[in-house]
Amino acid sequence: MVIVGQDPQQRQWLRHHLQALWSSADPPSIEPDQYMEQQRSAEGPRYDVALLCADFDSELSTPCSGLRLLKQLRRIARLSTTIVVANGGNELTAARATRLGVAAFLPRKLVDAQRLGGTLRRLLHACQRQRLRAARTRPASGANSAAIRPAAAPDIPGYTLLRELGTSARASVWLARSSALERPIALKVSAPERSEASEASQFAREYAAIAAMRSPDIVDIYDYGVHNGREFLAMEYFPCGDLKQRLLHPIDAGQALRYARRIAAALCVTHAAGIVHRDLKPPNVMLRSDGSVVLIDFGLAKQLDANTNNTAIGVLRGSPYYMSPEQVRGQVLDGRSDIYSLGVVFYEMLTGHKPFHGLTAMDLMQQHVSGERPALPAQIGRFEAVLGKLMAREREQRYADAPEALAALDALSLEAAPAAAPEAGIDIARSVTLESVNAA
Repeated sequence: MVIVGQDPQQRQWLRHHLQALWSSADPPSIEPDQYMEQQRSAEGPRYDVALLCADFDSELSTPCSGLRLLKQLRRIARLSTTIVVANGGNELTAARATRLGVAAFLPRKLVDAQRLGGTLRRLLHACQRQRLRAARTRPASGANSAAIRPAAAPDIPGYTLLRELGTSARASVWLARSSALERPIALKVSAPERSEASEASQFAREYAAIAAMRSPDIVDIYDYGVHNGREFLAMEYFPCGDLKQRLLHPIDAGQALRYARRIAAALCVTHAAGIVHRDLKPPNVMLRSDGSVVLIDFGLAKQLDANTNNTAIGVLRGSPYYMSPEQVRGQVLDGRSDIYSLGVVFYEMLTGHKPFHGLTAMDLMQQHVSGERPALPAQIGRFEAVLGKLMAREREQRYADAPEALAALDALSLEAAPAAAPEAGIDIARSVTLESVNAA
């Protein structure tokens, strides 16, 4: 997916909507000329869907800039499916835009996260169906054609890439086989077009952060390198999937408490190593078959003693549903920010839904700063006191550190009746969606 438009503020507004729908969304945001140049080039990136911000006039007596742009785009043979987010225009404008190949015409004044999400899901599903039909009708090139690696798969020496697990604008994650380890691993590979200096060593920082925390509660990492200008990380593969997918199935209060205690234990390890995660959320909590949980994705992690502010770009790349109030404000973060995020995850596990919602990412983030969290249902009210301290708006009112939070969760566990044995995770390796893997 790509966001296209002349106005950077409008592109940013659309990005906020997308992040309210999919917290890990990080689509490229580019101007129309750059987009057309990419699409004309045989080597340029290909997008399933383009969100196009354009200006339209109510009167069609003279061609408006939006229609002129659509006519230019129509001449490109390999154009992405286009959703127009229109400034101005009317029903006649929408009809003309549709004749020029637009898949959906959305007046900006009517766009909210719900409407945009429904349109995107419909068109993305249509793109997937088209790819499946094309794959069925494409003639095989040989007896072993089914085993041929997809054309888009990067070539990383020492690893055989089996299938893509997820992708974003910054990276892709592949199920691969390591020739050195002789077992399946997850291989995270940077996108070829990522060239910003701030991104150049992100994988190296993530590797260093994880390597400093050898623990069963933290993802195992095996290798880091650069090949043909692309960084890669080889790490532990989790066939049982992540907590986000587990939340698609009911979780009782006892299981939610067990997961929360294990996440808190992982935060004890992380903070003891002097690192704040900054992006704790269900997709970054992986499950092992024995029911234990593992933290992954330290791409946004920072040293606790790094006396730097949480920059604007860091805020946008966090996850609006799980951000602490101080992260929203762009303040210096410490381990209590992760404790707040743990509280949000715990609330979601207990209730089956997130505590805060908003029509845009900005609305959602503001809820963490000034909104009132809904109380827990009466039947699980015994968790309210601990949850309230995990999610206190002012960090001075939260648990002082991860060990104190873990002790509070342990005390809840001692009060509870004996619970059933931990459940194995749900195998989602074959059902990855845009939301299931954060390849950022």
